[in-house]
This record gives sequence, structure tokens and C-alpha cells, in this order.
Amino acid sequence: MTYPALRTWIGGVAEESPESDGTWLHDPNTGERLAASASSTLDQVDRAVAVAQEAHDDARWRGLAPERRAEKLIALADWLDERAEEIARLDALNSGVPISITRLFGGANGATLRDAARRAVEVGDVRDLPSAQGGVRLHRVPWGPTALILPWNAPSAMAVKKTAFALAAGATLVLKPSSFSPWSAQLLLEGVHAAGIPDGVVGLVQGSGGIGRALVADERIAAISMTGSTPTGRAIAATAAPRFARLQLELGSNNAAIVRTDADLEAAAKALTDGVLKLSGQWCEAPRRVLVDRERRDELAALLIAEFGRRVIGSSLDDATEMGPVAFAARRDELAAQRDRLADAGAEVLSVSRIPAQGWFFAPTVAVLDGPGLADEVFGPMLLVGGYADEDEAVALANTGQVGLAGYVFGADEEAAAALGTRLVAGEVKVNGTSVLDMSPESAQSFFGASGLGGHGDADVLDFFVGKQVVGSDRPGLPL
Repeated sequence: MTYPALRTWIGGVAEESPESDGTWLHDPNTGERLAASASSTLDQVDRAVAVAQEAHDDARWRGLAPERRAEKLIALADWLDERAEEIARLDALNSGVPISITRLFGGANGATLRDAARRAVEVGDVRDLPSAQGGVRLHRVPWGPTALILPWNAPSAMAVKKTAFALAAGATLVLKPSSFSPWSAQLLLEGVHAAGIPDGVVGLVQGSGGIGRALVADERIAAISMTGSTPTGRAIAATAAPRFARLQLELGSNNAAIVRTDADLEAAAKALTDGVLKLSGQWCEAPRRVLVDRERRDELAALLIAEFGRRVIGSSLDDATEMGPVAFAARRDELAAQRDRLADAGAEVLSVSRIPAQGWFFAPTVAVLDGPGLADEVFGPMLLVGGYADEDEAVALANTGQVGLAGYVFGADEEAAAALGTRLVAGEVKVNGTSVLDMSPESAQSFFGASGLGGHGDADVLDFFVGKQVVGSDRPGLPL
């Protein structure tokens, strides 16, 4: 298998990324070196932003009618559809997520672009507002050059989603993929070029944290959309605050699941296993903590570890695999350290023993311990199971610590379970399920607490990339 060269894209030209920190991209299934990492220079970052500013100023993209932008997005969707299998394989190698899942992501990228195109046309750039004098219009105006800071856990899906809606809104962009998962972003830029999106509208820089810091610190970057860790989000917010750059930050959250006393424990265990293992626990809204009636705590823990043991753990490139490795060695090591900290705190630690010896595999783990658990996010295939005396205590525990993205409630009485869900500090609460997908095409989800700024849901994402400007004739004869 060949891997995309890690180019820096500026003004429609793929340049060499000449810097290197000596690190490598590895196969997470074996630990084998696959390709040397590469990084853009600080001069390339500066030029990428300068070109994005020029493209914003001359309106080569935002000046097109939404219908014309939509045509280009659909052309990009068609191009990505043809490369879906290649993207799926690259994502499976970059993230450790099983190819059965990355195929779903890769196969949906075209649909994401088509949806963004449809919304661009439906919403439009300008609409008339009701007024006595007439001629008052609301304009949707892109803020300016926008930085997209991408995560490593769902490389193509997140790159395409952010890019699709930013382009639909008329923004100019500079993407910075994670240095752990840079390949599918390369293909996306090839597609942008092939689809005829004007040169300079979308740029790409490569590298680790230093390149990301230089990009978000650039005074010309007017908006930043980032998905990643809470420490990185805090650093970006601090950098952007002096110039009031617009921020959309989707960060970490120790998402809680409450299992009510009327719940079917076996069904809950299966759904929770699905939620925490399907991406090796590497998705921001995965369940992290499970709260159950104290009398049933040990029973649920036993059901969970049994369910963990039934799943096929293996290479992310194997069609039969249900859980692959985590993305990189440091991720595995941090999970092991968190597991040890829980054990030191008195947790009973139950782990699946049958995992491959090579690569970055982490044994699926259940840690049984009452209380709020760890303060930091557990981003991997590990669940903390704790007991509660009543639902008030369950809610208090669920809302403790780093929370705000998602929550889960299990119960036979779905109306009562949903009512309990409204008490959770979370932007999305699912009853009796743990799907990665939104519950409705019109879902909207805010990031509560320390889980981020802004939110997602297609309408909200499209709105993030623009400001609203009212232009028209003032009404004559007003007293004030």
C-alpha cells in the first residue's frame, strides 16, 4: 500500500513539507514504521494564511452565488466517493478504528458535502427582512480566513465535515490535520483542486503542536474550529482571546450513563459495549462512566466484561475486527496509567486478557469504583462502573467533573428515562442507545461546561462560519 506524500498546499500548489522532527507514522496494529512525519515551515504557515486572506478579500469564493459554490461541493463529493475505499484504509491505519467503521465514515463523506451544498442554497447569502420602508437585507458574511484544527480519531470525517460547511458558508480555510493522522486530509486537498474550487480558498499545513500554535496565533485568522483535547482547546482559547477570534471548540468529556432500576441490564451492557469499543473508545461522546443502583453494580460490571470478551479484537484492516488498537503508543500508555491510578484508588479492575501482543492494543477494561472517578478524560476502551443510592445521587455524580458533551440513560420507561436525561449537563442525551450518529437530521447540540465552546448540528456548524450584517434604509422620523 502506498501512502500520500505529506504536502503543504498554498494557492492551489502542493509544496514539499521540508521540516522533520524525526518521528514516524506507525501501523498501530504492529508498531511497524510506515512513513516519516513531515512538517511545514513557519514561512509556509504565513504564506498559507496570506493566500487565504487574499482569497477572502477578493471574494473569489464568497462572491460566488450559493448555487455555484454548491456545484463545486458536489464535484468534490463525487471525487471523494471514488476514493472512499482508499480513504477508509488510510483512516484505519492512522486511527486504529476498524475498517468496517472507517468505510462507513469514508462512504458518508460525499453525502456530507452534498448536504452542506443543499443547505448553502436553502439558506442563501442574503435575504430580505420585513420592514415598513422596504429594502432591508440580512447578509451572511464569512468572518475571514478560518483555521480548521483537526483530530486524529476520525480523520476524514472531521476534515470533510468542517471543510464542507465552511466552504458552503463562503469561508476561506487553512487546515491543520493531526500529525498522527495526516493522510486523508491530503486526499481532500487533491479533491478540492480537482473539483475546481478556486486556488487559495483551501490551504493545508502539516506538523505537530508548534505549527498549530503558529496558525491560530496569526492575527489574520478570524475564526477557529477545532476538535481535540481540553488542554489544547484552552491554549487555543487563550491565544485567540486578545483579538476575539471566533471559536468553535469540541473538547473532552467524561460522559456518564445512568442505568435506572427498571433497565434491562443485559441490553444496557450490550449498548454500552457498543459505545465504548466501536472506535476503541476514541470518540468524544463515548460513554466513560456508568452509574447503576448499588445493589446491581457488580452484576452490571460482570455483564460488561463478558460482553467485552465476546468482541473480536484485532487488526484495524481486518473486516471481522470489532475493536482495533488505539491510534498511537502514547495513547495506549496514558490509558494504562489511568487504569493504574484507578486501581490505586481502590477500583476493582477487570480486563479482557485476549489481545494481540504487537501494536498499540489496550485491553478493554471495566473499573469498578463508586464516586466521580478520574478528573481527566478517559479516551479509550475503558469504563468506570459505580453505584448510586438514588437518582438524585446519580445525577449529582453524572454532572461532576469534566462533562458537557453527551450523556446516556437506560430504562424500560423511556419517558421517565428521557425526563432524567434533561437533568444531565450535556448537549446530547441518548436513551437506550449509544450510536455515533445524530438522533435527528435537525439535531443541534451545544457544548456545555468545560467540554467546549459552540456546538454542532448542521445548522449551527454552517452558522459558525459567518457573521450577520443588516444593511438597508433607516426609517425616517423615528423619535430615537
